[in-house]
This record gives sequence, C-alpha cells and structure tokens, in this order.
Amino acid sequence: MKKALLVRFSSLGDVVLTSVLFNPLISLGFKPYILTFKPYGELFSDDNRVKVIEIDKKLFLKEIKKIPKDFEIKVDLHKNLKSLLVRLHIKGKWRSYPKESLRRRLSILLKKFRKPYYIPEAYAKSIEDLIKVENPRPSIIVSEARVKRFKEIFGDYVVIAPGARYRKKRYPHFKELSALFFRKGIKVVIVGDNTDFEISRDFYGENLCGKLSLIDVLAVIKGARLFIGNDSGLLHCARAVKTKAIQIYGGTHPTLGFSLYPDEGYVFCRCLDCQPCDLHGKGDCKFNTYECLDISPIKIFEQAISILNCY
Repeated sequence: MKKALLVRFSSLGDVVLTSVLFNPLISLGFKPYILTFKPYGELFSDDNRVKVIEIDKKLFLKEIKKIPKDFEIKVDLHKNLKSLLVRLHIKGKWRSYPKESLRRRLSILLKKFRKPYYIPEAYAKSIEDLIKVENPRPSIIVSEARVKRFKEIFGDYVVIAPGARYRKKRYPHFKELSALFFRKGIKVVIVGDNTDFEISRDFYGENLCGKLSLIDVLAVIKGARLFIGNDSGLLHCARAVKTKAIQIYGGTHPTLGFSLYPDEGYVFCRCLDCQPCDLHGKGDCKFNTYECLDISPIKIFEQAISILNCY
C-alpha cells in the first residue's frame, strides 16, 4: 500500500484532529503515517489504520534524520519551523492547510475578523485536490475490550476534565458541577494529568487524573455517557471517540477553530467583546475578572441532563 505522511507534533488536541484524514486517505489506497512528539503516539495504540512515527522533542534535530522518505503524499499540518525542517529532510511536493494565522490573530483585536472556522475542515482542505471530505470529524479507534474494562469498574458515568494549560481556559466551578451530579445520583469520573489532580482532589467523583495512559483516558471517555471539559485537548479526545460533549470557553473563542460541531455536543461561550484575548489563552485576564468564565454550573448541569435524556 502507498504511504501518506501527516506531520503534527503537538499539542494533544491538534494531534487528535489529524485523524479526520485517516479514512479519506485509506479510501484512496494510502496507509496514513503520523509524525508526532512523544507521548502522543499512545493515542493510536489500538488504531491499526495508522502507523505512528514518534520522536523525542529534546532530540528533534537528531531524530528527524531517521524519518523515512518513501511517502507518496506528505501533509504539513503544523506549519512551523520544526515542520519546515522535516520538509527540508523529505523533499518533494508537500501539502498543507489554510491555517488563517493572520486572520485568527486579528480576531483578538477586531470583532469583524471573528468568523466561523473549523480545524477539521481546514485539515480536510489539505487533500481536497485528491478527495472531497464530507463532514470531516476526528475518529480514533479504541478497543472494545479496553472500554469494557472501565465500564465494568464504573458502570454508567459522565466524565469531567477540569484541566487546561492556562488559567484563562480553566472553568473554575467544576467542583460545584460535580456536586450537582452527585446529588442527582449520577457517577462522575475525573480525567486529566497530575496537575489536574491538584485542582480536582476534592471534587465529587472517582479521580483518575495522572493515573492513566493516554489510550486508557480515551477508553474512559469513550465509555462515558457524556464528557464535560474546557477548550482543551481532552475535549477533542471526546469528539474522536464519539462521546457527546459539553465545551466551556474562557479566554479563547470558536473563531480560532476548535469548537464542537452541533452534532458533537453543546458549546458554552459568552462571546464577550474581549474574547478571544489570546490565541492560546495564555496570561492573566487584563481586567482581573475572568468574566468569560462566569457561567453558572447550574446552567451547565441542566444542559448536561438535557443531553443525557436524549441519548
């Protein structure tokens, strides 16, 4: 089978979204390979559709020299200096996607630049000369046995993922939200990394933060009836395993490309004049109010119950 290389080094959510291209490439007779940083390759441990080339970020210049060059299709889904170095190593025709970097940055300053934009659609455009991808959605395969193992432990449950890299993206009322589920008799499982454990140690529910590999986190999310999280990487994991999700925006904004589609769940975004205040949600609130995150946990809980009653 012919080979196609997809380059996306980080971060978690961006790597997950590369999966929108797996099935289209396979339908064209290509085996997808993804070049990424450790440990993101773990995401695809159960997914035999794709081969992973995983490299150590600290040894980048050394390890790119070992990357095979025999790819008929090469797609740069990162478009930064590191991916440029890969392109210099593997010469030939490369495809890329409309990143809209300038427009997205201008959207921080001017509302007129805040238009609909979705990364899955942008990624799909990278191969539109080969195939038109209808309704691009991320998709990662997780083994049924792995999902069953967690279902047997936890039964029916919802997942809360309280973490995000920056404070302006972290919803501050997840503890209250977990209490609302507890009072309703709905089990909560909390996922994230070791840092997320520190901010969620007193939440109501089973706290698995920092205790699982990435593939097991995917399995836990896949087994859930609903996922609730910030505009962060684990939200895209929920999309990829087809678990309905609720996405809570803070300092970022759907115009940056990472919003759920309506068929994937529900989005809470206050869409204030100051949103987005940063491309990635870095820094502190310039007003020191974090008003963008002032969303009642009761409203989120009511929306969650509405979704749970439908599925």
